[in-house]
Amino acid sequence: MIEKDKNSISRRNFVRKASLAAAAVTAGIGITKANGHASAIDEKGKSIKTATGFSINSLKPFIDKPLIGFQANVTYLVEYGIGRFLDDIQNRANVNTLIQRMPPFEISWDGLDKSTNTNGNFVTANPKYYKNIYMQPKGLGPNDFNLPDAMQKIMAETKKRGMKIYPWVEEDNSSSTPRIIGMDKLYEIDLYGRRTTGHPGGPCLNNPYYRNLISGQIEDFIRTYDVDGLQRGSERQGPLSNALGAWHHGSNSDPGRTSCFCEYCTEKAAKKGIDVERVKKAFLVLEQYVKNGRAGKRPPDGYYVEFWRILLRNPELLVWETFWADSMREMQLEFYTKAKSIKPDVQVGFHIWHNASFNPIYRAEQDYQSYTKYSDFLKPVIYDNPAAERMASYVYSAGQNIYGDLNKEQLLEFEYSVMGFNEKSYDQIINGLENYEAQLRELPINGTPKGTFERFSSDYVLKETKRAVEGVAGSKTVIYAGLGIDVGPKNSTPESVRDAVFACFQGGAKGLTLSTSHAAMRPENISAVGSTLRELGLV
Repeated sequence: MIEKDKNSISRRNFVRKASLAAAAVTAGIGITKANGHASAIDEKGKSIKTATGFSINSLKPFIDKPLIGFQANVTYLVEYGIGRFLDDIQNRANVNTLIQRMPPFEISWDGLDKSTNTNGNFVTANPKYYKNIYMQPKGLGPNDFNLPDAMQKIMAETKKRGMKIYPWVEEDNSSSTPRIIGMDKLYEIDLYGRRTTGHPGGPCLNNPYYRNLISGQIEDFIRTYDVDGLQRGSERQGPLSNALGAWHHGSNSDPGRTSCFCEYCTEKAAKKGIDVERVKKAFLVLEQYVKNGRAGKRPPDGYYVEFWRILLRNPELLVWETFWADSMREMQLEFYTKAKSIKPDVQVGFHIWHNASFNPIYRAEQDYQSYTKYSDFLKPVIYDNPAAERMASYVYSAGQNIYGDLNKEQLLEFEYSVMGFNEKSYDQIINGLENYEAQLRELPINGTPKGTFERFSSDYVLKETKRAVEGVAGSKTVIYAGLGIDVGPKNSTPESVRDAVFACFQGGAKGLTLSTSHAAMRPENISAVGSTLRELGLV
């Protein structure tokens, strides 16, 4: 790999110029040589003169008012000040859509453990929508957070500013399950008959009570709050990848915790002619393979050959993986259909987990074309600032089993080849941090190591955006790229944000969603979004 100089301004400008030119050819954006060299917008707002001396025609003819979304928790808005928050993100980043984070379990349920939910109960505005869910909605207590009141205040302020609201109907994927009476009955059953209690497990996709919960939540949000859109978020994958620990920061996962083997899944599988007992035996073989790899016990024929031997002798592994993925798609279609039946013009879309940039198996399952049957938009996570460290942690995890025959640099080069990137080396990413892998071994599942880490370049953002746009080509589904600012490692800069915004629109995105936390973002990095949008003539 050729080492890249992160401080090379001439090279960076060259790459920007080249990518702009390429985008112009495909999108019909005229680029002509400019006389001046100062960055400026002409008085009609039709062109931009960059420092490289090229003039970029305004993107307005090609993008009809892009969606600029911002993710935020309800409680944070109330504590920060609703008007103050909305003014800040609108003035700095020209945000026109609030992506309101709404975890499904932080509403008022009987038996909610307030020691793990310090804001008290989030009450459902209309408990009548929640039927047959194993949990019992109840009224607010004197110190509980009043979600309906907060939402009414937020909606009043967003309407003043011409902003839309899209609740993010987030699936619980935390490390621990909120303790609510009856909630455990919604969760998956693992290989040993245990209830899953957190990521990578979660609520069972085939559990009718869980589906009733999501259906009730959709109706509650749309009828109670008259929202403009819904974004469904799920950061989970199938049992094969879970057993392998094939996601960023997944090296400490338990391969025996793979799922789901509950009564609803086994009954559904039996109707499809799947022998669940053979499936379990296959996963027991895979479990031992993963444990041996983590203990440094290399198979006689190597890790890769042994993995294929297991697959060939136990095809049920792929059958069960497909069964899980198909169940996820069924639930997504059900989500879309339910929302549209209540409000046909509501925009319904899906958040795509960042793991699609790292795990080839997960990427294969996340076929964007399949989403076009039941989505108005997709928000693929294309966070440049934590991507490099996340890739490094994925390499560390996958390098202990399926790719254990390769050293970390070889595996990283393999990843870049099959995923279509060309970024920094493993040592460059972690900046020579000596205790990086020691941290990965000691941290809990999904724990993020401490240190100074490199970013992926805007070229990564461009390629992932273009891949998503090409994936939905020929459909009504549009791409709102998930842009990360100061996510995890706080290594974003105004320049990196500017380059990433450029890359998203060069790649064909129709909007952006800024993630993940306003509290974590440096003000100057938020402001870089707005200045770049103005530079592009999009606002």
